[in-house]
Amino acid sequence: MSIRKFLACFPDEQTCRNYLFSIRWPRGFICTKCGEMRYSVIKTRNVYECINCKTQTSLTSNTLMHRTKLPLRYWMVALYWVASGRRCSARRLGNTLKLQYRTARRLLNKIRYAMYNIESGPLFDFWDRQKRSAQQPIVRRAMQLMFRRARAFVRKHYGRVPKWRRPYYYCEYRFRSNNVHNPSQALMKLIINTCTTIYTLNEYGGFREPRRKPLSPEPLSA
Repeated sequence: MSIRKFLACFPDEQTCRNYLFSIRWPRGFICTKCGEMRYSVIKTRNVYECINCKTQTSLTSNTLMHRTKLPLRYWMVALYWVASGRRCSARRLGNTLKLQYRTARRLLNKIRYAMYNIESGPLFDFWDRQKRSAQQPIVRRAMQLMFRRARAFVRKHYGRVPKWRRPYYYCEYRFRSNNVHNPSQALMKLIINTCTTIYTLNEYGGFREPRRKPLSPEPLSA
């Protein structure tokens, strides 16, 4: 999908909001506090209020976009840019969206964290020397080769990166390598991981015990 077609699918902020609502709550809104599915919309603040317990929830709460001040359309453009396979630096993204360099860098770091959530795993932490040495020889050689390629990728496109942030850049390399031939699937992975919350597995009563009515005391036998 070209950038023009993509932007035509999201012409305004409300369209982005409706789409992300369907991604976060595919079966409809659900309160993370009491499980109620009825809600009202406070349009002045763009939050959803539970009818039962009056808990207010925003669309981006407890997601990677938590407390974001950026328009959702900016997030969609950044996700598309990264998923398309093109190199996206913070300075170039900032110039395109008219953002400060620190804001654009923070936005990209959030997306890299989504890549880290998608690609990380006990067998994929190839940058960890102890985990590499604990594997079988053929797996160890494959992890070492991947580590050398990821390190070369980071040095070529980003230069010096703080040591504590390097795993996110390594996961970016792995994410791009795995999805280089399917940018549409890469975009959906990023959007879903960006919108999901820690409550996703607990929604819609999947892991909730059904509410039981209190048992009425049995009459005592004479």
